[in-house]
Amino acid sequence: MKIWRAAAAGLALAGGFGLVAQAQIAPSSNGPIDITADNGTLVNTTCEATWSGAAEALQGNSRLRANVIKAYLKKKPAVSSPGQTAGGPAGAANPSDCGATQRIEADGNVFYVTPDQVAHGDHAVYNADTDQIIMTGNVIVVQGLKNVVRGDKMTIHVQTREVTIDSIAQGRGTPGRVRGVFYPNTPGAPGSAAAAH
Repeated sequence: MKIWRAAAAGLALAGGFGLVAQAQIAPSSNGPIDITADNGTLVNTTCEATWSGAAEALQGNSRLRANVIKAYLKKKPAVSSPGQTAGGPAGAANPSDCGATQRIEADGNVFYVTPDQVAHGDHAVYNADTDQIIMTGNVIVVQGLKNVVRGDKMTIHVQTREVTIDSIAQGRGTPGRVRGVFYPNTPGAPGSAAAAH
């Protein structure tokens, strides 16, 4: 099974209500990320952005959908000069105080869709420091038309493209264990001729 690949790095808050996305949710794409939602909230003082109500982020041919998508950015080190704080004039918050992405969280009916697979879960977190995506809650990954893997938790190591799927249930015959169903004659399935290329 191919790896669910997603990376997010370098979101930056812009003044007013803009979100300049320097993130990557589509493999090998440098294009812009288009985010839509019913509501958007940007808080420069805490370097947080929240998109709620059928939130969707599109980049190239990949998309992230959830009820709520939140971005948490790292605060830049304080730099002061006379009459100024790190945020500009005394007491003012400045969007340039916010730097690279610390983490991105997606909650509620989370879908990550690429041209060759769909991953679904209740909650997903991308952590920039560990370069991992963790999806939890009724995780289902579908590749092609038939190949399916299910579990409670999926961990994706973005750099190495390794995926681990875990389940709380343990022991042969116990319902709810990690389960995969693969169709060898399906293009892209493990062991198929198409997968070998």
